[in-house]
Amino acid sequence: MTYLFEFVAISISLFSALLLIPLSIKLSHKYQLLDFPGEHKRHKKPVPFLGGVVLFVSVWLSIFVSSFLFPSMFDGLSVVILFVFLGSLIITLVGVSDDLKPLPAWVKLIAQMASALLLFFGGVDVEFLTTPFGSIELGNYSILITIVWVVMLTNAINLIDGLDGLATGVSLIGAITMLIVGGLYNVGGIMVFILSLTGFFLVFLNYNRYPARIFLGDSGSMQIGFYFAVFSLLFPLKSYTVSALYLPLLALGVPLLEVVSSFTRRLLSGKNIMKADRRHLFHYLGLFGLSPSKVVLVFYLLAIVYGACTIAMYFWDRVIVFSLLLFFMVVIFSIFYIFITKLASRKSSFRQNEIE
Repeated sequence: MTYLFEFVAISISLFSALLLIPLSIKLSHKYQLLDFPGEHKRHKKPVPFLGGVVLFVSVWLSIFVSSFLFPSMFDGLSVVILFVFLGSLIITLVGVSDDLKPLPAWVKLIAQMASALLLFFGGVDVEFLTTPFGSIELGNYSILITIVWVVMLTNAINLIDGLDGLATGVSLIGAITMLIVGGLYNVGGIMVFILSLTGFFLVFLNYNRYPARIFLGDSGSMQIGFYFAVFSLLFPLKSYTVSALYLPLLALGVPLLEVVSSFTRRLLSGKNIMKADRRHLFHYLGLFGLSPSKVVLVFYLLAIVYGACTIAMYFWDRVIVFSLLLFFMVVIFSIFYIFITKLASRKSSFRQNEIE
């Protein structure tokens, strides 16, 4: 029955997306629900932004129908699903509002924290803080770490949603990675979250790749991060060999790398850590001369490397895999530093020539 459950869950999401995405594009153009070109934006023509609404419908139609057809797969999850639904609804509504008219960063942050609190009170929380070398029981700090983790992941996908197909493709690679890991560990009904996401991504990427005919919008990118957070917190393995936090930390290494990079950069420069800018990793690669398609390909390859490391944790010693990953990250940051240094040198030379 497991294979039938998986087939039904991914198929419902996939076919829902096939029907709703073209419809949402048509309605968006009719009612001017469009993302117009402007500051921090690379597209030249207005593009529909209701991808997140389609995502919400596709995911929850898949979850509700699957839970009705296969109730045994959802034993113990009925209450949890209600809290996850309410949390994702908050994220979606705030995201759509922000897409229609930009909201202050603190409003979105409060909404994300409220969604995280819903998860916590619904029993979806971080009980252990895990490294490859051991686990620490959090106790009273569980609520704080849960909020931080959910907010961080909710924003992770949003930060890389700056090029056509980038966030969707990286998320698809992360979802496939989690499907493989979830299958290896036989995690049961919670797979429905990743299955429904995968079905949506398989269709949406065709519409979102360059030149994009529809965007995820904040409602979509934040929602994806929220679902990944939910899956990670529901992952039923609590031993130190693999944890709820450690798997998505690798599978979603690319967006989390962007989170760390953006937060550190803005903090050190004294800028608002919540304010958007054009200094993300993909912006720097573009300024250095890579075309948008090549930048997207670089991020896809990075996502595949992180995904491979995640799967490798199941087969090989976690310390060795983690050490190799750390070495890889050092190399990536070193290359990134060289890119920025050369870019700054180019700008300095250009300005000097203008003065002369």
